[in-house]
Amino acid sequence: MNDHHVMQDMIRQEPVLAILRRQQGFRFCSREERLQQFREKAEELRTLAEDVILEETRHMLLRLAETYQRMARSMEPAASC
Repeated sequence: MNDHHVMQDMIRQEPVLAILRRQQGFRFCSREERLQQFREKAEELRTLAEDVILEETRHMLLRLAETYQRMARSMEPAASC
């Protein structure tokens, strides 16, 4: 991989890193809202990973997406018997 591709990837990463660093004001939200936020964040990270050139960065974003997806699954109501 040449320096040009690395630089392009770093430029693409910056918005992702800014999102991850951004501190949101604390507010109470319902379980359903939090579940939806986790699902949306997982999808956002998967979408961002599609445009990343560096494999290591892409894998990092996909691992983060999977973590958000697991958090969402853990909050889903248990199936009734």
